[in-house]
Amino acid sequence: MSVFGKGRRDALPLEMTPSTAASSVSSLPPSPFFAPSSRPRTVLKKISTPGGTKRLRRHEDVSESKSSLTGASFNLINTIVGAGIVGIPFAVKEAGFVAGVALVVLCAALTVKSLRLLIETAKHIDVPSYETLCEASFGKAGFLFISAAMFVNSFGAMVSYLMIVKSTLPFLLGVSPDDEATKRAVLTVSSFVVMLPLCMQRDMAALTKTSVISVCFDCIMVGIVAAVSPWRENIEDGGGFVELASTSTLRPSTFFIGLGVLSFAFVCQHGAFIIAGSLERPTKERWGKVSLYALTTCGILATTCGALGYLGYLEQTDGNILNNLGHSMPGRVARSLMCCAMFFVYPMECFVARHVAVVVLFQGRKAHEGDDHAVLARTDRRVALTLSLYLISLVPALLFDDLGNVLAVSGSVGGSSLSYLGPGACYLAIHGDSFLDMVRKSAGWGRKLAKEGGTKPTPPAPPPPPQASDAGETPDAAPRGGLLRLYDDLVWYILLMPVWCGIASIGQKMLDVHEEEEALKSPHIGRLGKVIHHKPVHGIPAGRRGPDRAGGGGPRRRPRR
Repeated sequence: MSVFGKGRRDALPLEMTPSTAASSVSSLPPSPFFAPSSRPRTVLKKISTPGGTKRLRRHEDVSESKSSLTGASFNLINTIVGAGIVGIPFAVKEAGFVAGVALVVLCAALTVKSLRLLIETAKHIDVPSYETLCEASFGKAGFLFISAAMFVNSFGAMVSYLMIVKSTLPFLLGVSPDDEATKRAVLTVSSFVVMLPLCMQRDMAALTKTSVISVCFDCIMVGIVAAVSPWRENIEDGGGFVELASTSTLRPSTFFIGLGVLSFAFVCQHGAFIIAGSLERPTKERWGKVSLYALTTCGILATTCGALGYLGYLEQTDGNILNNLGHSMPGRVARSLMCCAMFFVYPMECFVARHVAVVVLFQGRKAHEGDDHAVLARTDRRVALTLSLYLISLVPALLFDDLGNVLAVSGSVGGSSLSYLGPGACYLAIHGDSFLDMVRKSAGWGRKLAKEGGTKPTPPAPPPPPQASDAGETPDAAPRGGLLRLYDDLVWYILLMPVWCGIASIGQKMLDVHEEEEALKSPHIGRLGKVIHHKPVHGIPAGRRGPDRAGGGGPRRRPRR
């Protein structure tokens, strides 16, 4: 009998010895490049799940490296900060000083909520990645859409980081701005020597040390901006801080330009699942701490750089605050730190692009669920995939110099989908039954939902018989009912309720299909763990979606995370 249950072809009997295992390995044909390996493994080990239970799992050839809370936080900070930190003062100028600083704090807070929402929603239905979450919510179309958005955003960031190195490093080395051949040679050699070896790593946890170095460089760079920019002189000349801030409270004409810059500067949802999967014991509480620590640090850096950078140069604030520092020694040091940080940020985006390539190109359950560690166990796969991504990102960086177009395309197409559309749409789709039940309880909206969505509204209670007045007349309620229906219809369309109800309905249908497919697969331990929910799910028969979502009055169990 198999250790792992019946029907598992890759499981080994307990009585198999190392010699028989070796002979079986030699008799198997080599695994195809895009297919999962069928090599049996004979060693078993005990592992501790987050809930404390013991399970047996096949011992892998190399255990996946895991990050501590600190390591995962630094990886997330490195993913968020990137090159966007130098554009924060410009965003504050466009939005207005008071509004800009408030937007920085708001974007940081919303990003924390978004990151927690994504991981908690994925754990709620036991899926391990952003793509499988969208697949459970919207089917294959959702899987492909979010995969494309992740690749566009990460690939655009890879190209932009290479362009920054191309424009900065040759300048620091004294290369003439017109010497394109030398600039391209400097970029090629430096990226091949530093970036590519880091990208060849198998696990995200291996980048923890470089992320710590990159974040330290960012902190020093922000410190240089705060020390060099003449914000003290401007405050004195402006009559004090309050007086100067009152002159730039809000700029309605350019407010949304600043909002766009800040929003895309905090985009990190595409790497959230990879970082969460690399976290040791990825419980809900531990991921909440990682996101809180990371976004608090990013918010402090962004607020400091944005506020002091703008106060130092006011209307002359450039889109890249380092340009305002000129060619002074502090400016050269800040550019050097920025360039070095790009070498360590590039691998973070390369990991995301490689993850998308794994889930789209490779076959098998582990590839589809985004288990990069297992799929990239073969060195030839990891080297070929990483080298291909490096080369296709290097070519446009060598040929073009317009960084704005790259950021515009990757930010508007990829960033908006990942940070704004994806989290909310997935949450509404997964929890759509509660939302639709709330809509059905409304007499007016329940009728609209039944008419437009084909669902049966909750039958309202029969109205009481009309009472005769003292004059013997029946009150005329028709005008009031017509006005109420008009009001319900108006609010229904103003709030875009057809869109939200449609997303919720599609999500519930796709979730049923997803859970039927998952029920046919063998159980396994997810990378993100699992949360058992006790709150009943409205509108779903007990037992329809598993014991942890059935509801009912059974005994309460301790949540396992």
